[in-house]
Amino acid sequence: SIQQTPEMQKEGKLPGVNLAGKLLNEPGQPERQCVVIRVEREKEVGHASAVLLETLRCRADATAERLGPEHRFALLALSRLADVLVARGAFAEAVPLRRRVLEGHERHLGPEHYDTLACVHNLASVLHYLGKRSEAEAFYRRALAGKEAQFGANHPSTLTSMNNLAALLRQRGKLEEAEELQRKALAGHEAQLGASHPNTLIILNILAMIVESQGKLEEAEGLYRRALEGSESQLGPQHPHMLTFVNNLADLLSKQGKLEEAEGLHRRALEGKESQLGPQHPSTLVSVDNLAMLLCKQGKLEEA
Repeated sequence: SIQQTPEMQKEGKLPGVNLAGKLLNEPGQPERQCVVIRVEREKEVGHASAVLLETLRCRADATAERLGPEHRFALLALSRLADVLVARGAFAEAVPLRRRVLEGHERHLGPEHYDTLACVHNLASVLHYLGKRSEAEAFYRRALAGKEAQFGANHPSTLTSMNNLAALLRQRGKLEEAEELQRKALAGHEAQLGASHPNTLIILNILAMIVESQGKLEEAEGLYRRALEGSESQLGPQHPHMLTFVNNLADLLSKQGKLEEAEGLHRRALEGKESQLGPQHPSTLVSVDNLAMLLCKQGKLEEA
């Protein structure tokens, strides 16, 4: 039976539609339900989130029982449940669900289908979060190889897998391969989005970090400055990405002994974070510590 919420009844909504008045279930589409959870106090948000998660669990189980565990709608319900678990930080619980979704897609769509490759990437991502880097690397490589073959090196989905694999390789100390991949990702973003796009600037900053990790400080400085100059015009002086770029360049200049310029940048980063995040935010406190250490290095012990 179809039940309506008090809000829907009050507004005269017909059964079988959501709050926006859109028909929930159309021929050939997955059966959908409209779930409304009223939250009157902030402390009830956690309870509401738990209720929503349990609703999705029941939904996935019911769909699998009615249509079969590998029906595309059942896999879709399972995938959505896994997405919510990941969003809640329940990575370990999401892994077996993502494995089941991947196995179902492999059997019914084949290993090279776009949806299958997306599942491969998603599984790699959650394994990465859990610190299972060796297994995550294998899945990232599989996703990247499949996407490059199917869609080309500059496709947005390919670039996403490329970025994630490069980040993982950097964490595993495979810096040369990480740099090579990050340069390819940068070229792809520049071709697709332009050199000044915020996403391109983020990739540029990550490349600078990889280059810096290899001790190529002068090259890293040039890359950081490019990212900083681009973000100043595109993002504005107080944007979080902008402040990250400022902090990274300041750290590098400190390593190079360019202490006066580094101090100015650290002060700039600290002022921006205090304004945007507040004086007690963890990121703000990191900037306080960075500036204090630099002042000590300069012999300005009283101010530090």
